[in-house]
Amino acid sequence: MLASLTPCLRQSSETGVPASCSLNMPMICSSVKRLRFILWSSQMGQSLLQNGLFQRGKVKSALLKRAFLEDREMDVPCVWLQPDALLNVQLDTRPTDQFVQRISVWKKGMLREILGAFFDKATLGQVSELDTASADSLAEIIVKWLDQKGGKDGKPRFLNIYIDDIDRGWKANPEDITNISALLNAIRDLGGKYPRIRFRIGLRSDVYFLVRTSDESTDKIESNVIWLRWINDDILRVMAKRIATFFRLQYSEAAIGNMDQGQITTAILKEVIEPRFSGKGKWENRPVHKILLSLTRARPRDLVKLFRLAAKKANRRGSSLITSPDLNGVFEEYSQERLQDIINEFKSELPQIERLLLAMKPNKNERRTAMNYSFTTDQLSKKITRIIQQNNFTFTNGKSISSRSLIQFLYKIDFITAKKESDDGNVDRKYFEQSRFLGHEIVDFGYSWEIHPAYRWALQPENVHNLLDALDL
Repeated sequence: MLASLTPCLRQSSETGVPASCSLNMPMICSSVKRLRFILWSSQMGQSLLQNGLFQRGKVKSALLKRAFLEDREMDVPCVWLQPDALLNVQLDTRPTDQFVQRISVWKKGMLREILGAFFDKATLGQVSELDTASADSLAEIIVKWLDQKGGKDGKPRFLNIYIDDIDRGWKANPEDITNISALLNAIRDLGGKYPRIRFRIGLRSDVYFLVRTSDESTDKIESNVIWLRWINDDILRVMAKRIATFFRLQYSEAAIGNMDQGQITTAILKEVIEPRFSGKGKWENRPVHKILLSLTRARPRDLVKLFRLAAKKANRRGSSLITSPDLNGVFEEYSQERLQDIINEFKSELPQIERLLLAMKPNKNERRTAMNYSFTTDQLSKKITRIIQQNNFTFTNGKSISSRSLIQFLYKIDFITAKKESDDGNVDRKYFEQSRFLGHEIVDFGYSWEIHPAYRWALQPENVHNLLDALDL
């Protein structure tokens, strides 16, 4: 069931896959980070947008597929639109089309594909001039069929439409942005006029952000966006549940939820990893969960990857327990893979992203000072200005390049995080999806910046052993 997929109040399934929020209730849940969202078109044209899972759609697609399969199990009419079907619709649009015309093309095109996927040829044969029929005519065919197939309890039936991978081949250019914006508007129109035809869309959150900031009409769905985010504490508890389940430890979800992080480490994580890290510098003899979470970008797959790399290293020496040398031995590989992740993910938005990120490594002067990987806004702006002078950067959507626009970009992709230290010594760290305006191009909110620890070994491979000395937990 869908209740095994999205975390709500830190619940998770026995397999460690997060448990879900209600399908129909707009809730704020502790869910995934970077993510994606799902758009649900329902009565009165309202849309429920929920963040999906992880990156690049693997679990986001699984969430959609699980909901689709649940509909089928419950005999709820549903259609899964394949990417090829949507491509057929997109090819009907032209760069010269007015925006309203694009919306019309998307409405008619999607309804034709829905009819083709849901109804047999005999039924479709009753529709004269299917290719030229209006969107209203096509939608009324669906509504009429739903009326004839009334629910077992006498209640009206709904048709649920699932759409995934519409951001496949996304290049972040104006044409892509306009097409997805037209699609979202088409769904809102159809959902408003025909509330029994409902849509779910899987879409990357960075794609949505560009669409949202480029098209003012999306303010009509913004009020119903529900950002579901992981925090590192959630990720640690999900991992603990997976470990407890595997080793058949008698810890319920409620019991794990009531533990503090130190208790989780000493009671559960100890089955697979040494509870304390025997490193050096600020990491010496610290609880291992602090080291693990410092390298996790609030993305569950980061912690999974870190465990996996270290477990492989432990296995090669014949051990079933991860030790500090195992972790030390994989930090550089882990860091390189994380850096490659964001290069692959965002090069469509900034084609020269690799040059930008590699240029962020500390120079000789920064290595001699306390700056290294931490900056005030003024220091970071000056550093990026020097980088701009030596490179030619271009945003695909035509946005102008400046030091502040690149700070906003680095913040958005979680390469840098916002940081503010209070008088009592506590550090407040913010990711973009927690507080997107901290990276504003004009307003300075008084936060400093730091390059996320997950990337530092990749930026300074010649000095990896000294990085632990300088890393703050």
